[in-house]
Order: sequence, then C-alpha cells, then structure tokens
Amino acid sequence: MMKMRTLVTMLAMLVLLAIGLSYILIAVVQIDPFSRPMRVTVNAARSGGLLDHSQVTYRGFPVGRVSAIELRPGGVQITVNVDEGTRIPVDTDVVVANLSAAGEQYLDFRPRTDRGPFLTDGAVVDQRDTRTPLPFSQVVSNVSRLAGQVDTAKVSVVVDELSRAFNGTAPDIQRVLDGGDFLLAGLESVLPQTVNTLRNGRIVLGTVSDLRGDLIQFSHDGRDLTATLKDADPKIRELLNDSPDTLKLISDVVEKDGPSVGALLGDLATTSHVAAMRLPAISQFLPGLDKFGPLVAAVVKDGKVQFLADLYPRPTCDYGTPRRPPTIGGSPPPRIYRYCTQTGPRLQQRGSTNVPRPHGDDTAGPPPGADPEQRAQGPVDSGDN
Repeated sequence: MMKMRTLVTMLAMLVLLAIGLSYILIAVVQIDPFSRPMRVTVNAARSGGLLDHSQVTYRGFPVGRVSAIELRPGGVQITVNVDEGTRIPVDTDVVVANLSAAGEQYLDFRPRTDRGPFLTDGAVVDQRDTRTPLPFSQVVSNVSRLAGQVDTAKVSVVVDELSRAFNGTAPDIQRVLDGGDFLLAGLESVLPQTVNTLRNGRIVLGTVSDLRGDLIQFSHDGRDLTATLKDADPKIRELLNDSPDTLKLISDVVEKDGPSVGALLGDLATTSHVAAMRLPAISQFLPGLDKFGPLVAAVVKDGKVQFLADLYPRPTCDYGTPRRPPTIGGSPPPRIYRYCTQTGPRLQQRGSTNVPRPHGDDTAGPPPGADPEQRAQGPVDSGDN
C-alpha cells in the first residue's frame, strides 16, 4: 500500500510539473508546439537593434516573433514567424520601432490598406517597404555637429538679455498665472453654458453658410441702392429742405380743419369699401376707357366738340391707310404703294394699276419687296402719326 501511495504521489507531481511547464512555454514564453506559424522574410538595410525572439506586431498588436537575423548583400535578412490565421495585406510598411527610450526594439507591420491580397507562408517584404531608426551613433554625431554650429557668444547674449528681461518680474508673472488660474476656474464653472454657446454658434454659422448666395445678392442690391441714393442726393436734399414747409402746411390744415379732415377720411373709407365691393364691375369698366380716350380726342379740339356729318353717302375706296383723327392738322406725303382694295362698277377706279394689260403682265401691283408704308419724296408733317 505504501509503495502504491508513493507511486501515485510521484505521478501526480509529474502531472503538475508537466502542466506548469506547458503554462510557462505557452503563456509566458509564448511557444505553442501545436501551432503552424507563417514564415515571412523581411529584407532591411540594417537590423535597427532587433534581436532573435524580438516581438512582431501588427499595428501594435502582438502577432509573432523574430526567429532569425542573417546578413545578406547590402543589408540583413530578418525571418519572422507570424501566428497562424493572421491576415496581413501585401501592401504594407515594416517598421523597426522602440517600446521605450531604453530600446526594446520590435518589428511592426503597418499596412496601407485593409484589403487583400495578404501575405502567405514564404512571402518576402522588399527593402523599400522597410524603415529602421537612426543608429544611436549617428544621432550623437548629428547632435554634436549641431552643437558645434551654435555661437556661444550669441547664446550668452541671449541668456543675459533674458535674465535682464525677467529679473524682478516674478510677482507679475505670479499674478498672471493666478489670473489665468482664476479665468480657467471661471470657465470651468460655466462649461455647460460655454458648450451650449459653441453649439448654437455652429448652428448660426451653418445657417449663414446656407444663406451665402442670398447674402451676396443682398450685398449687390445694397450696393445698387446706395449708388442710386448717391445719384439722387440733390433731389433728396431738395426734398428734405422742402419737407419742413410741407409738413407745416399739413399741420396747419389739420389744426384748422381737423374735424372736416376726419369726416373726409371717414367718407373716403366708406367710398373705398363700396368700391372694393364692386371691384369686379370696375375691373370690367376701366379697360373700356382706353378705347374711349382716342374717340374723345378725335371729336374735341381747342375746347370745342366737332362733328362731321355726310347727308349723302357716296361710294368710297379703302386704300388700307390708317385713319388719323380729324383734329390733327397737316398734309403728309401720300404712301405710294397703297391700292384700292374694293371693287365694283360704281367706284370707277382710276390710276395706272387699273389700266388694261396684256395677258401675263403682273406689273400692275407694287414692285417686289416694296414697303407699303413708303411715302412720296417730300417733307413729312410733324403731326402725322
């Protein structure tokens, strides 16, 4: 029984040891014996401080380890093992970066796109797609070269001037800092209102941006208005100069005839109401006045009404000439291409156009392209319309 118990205890210890070693290998050392990593070769100009087993990341996320670094003509060849299932686009940059100022270099894949094609087992990244940090020796050399270019005398002058400028200003600077602290504390107390103001301001500015075209048109119209006002400046000044006398006259009329003006306005209101009720009839009547005006002008002259009566109607010939009112004097030259448009035995038409012609002769009418409004040569009376 003792031997059996000892054997069971040793087996249990061996199982615990195996579990512990597996945990250390997989979780701590990150060695998974069951995984099949993807092998990718990166050609770089230099290692940049990378070591075997340095970490490999995809945009900062750990995805593998560096397995080997070997020399090659013109640079180094870095072999990395990427975790199985990791999809890294072929269009990518490979950067040797530092976790901190102390070093701890790692290799980071930074794709330029999220779309494929993706790297596969055995893929090679060209040197033009890699970036490595400057060597520390080169940084020290550049800093030393920069420091050697500094003129110590001028630096001394700058330091002395700064010392003189800020000498004795500590209380003032302290007050400025205290005032800034007080201002920031006040702004913090009204932070919600400030945020609300900024949001409302964004809405206002957005509205102004949407009305940009209307505002530009308004500015152009305003410019035209001001130009018109500038041109009308003499008339405006004359109006303003005459306004006091006109307003005084209106004031005197209102003061003397106030009740009568009130009654007149009341009657006008009644008249306007009646006219508004009969607006359709008025709108039909007013266009007729346009025809009535020339008729009145034709029979009224020099303040007298003139009539023309023909007791014995005779046949007349219409030449298509526009009629003129009899009140307009003068005898303008006649139109030379007007012909009688009527026919009949009682008219007895005369003129060359009515002379008998041979068959096929069409010269009785006006020549081709003649203007029917053309007049005979001679002065035209100013009264002719």
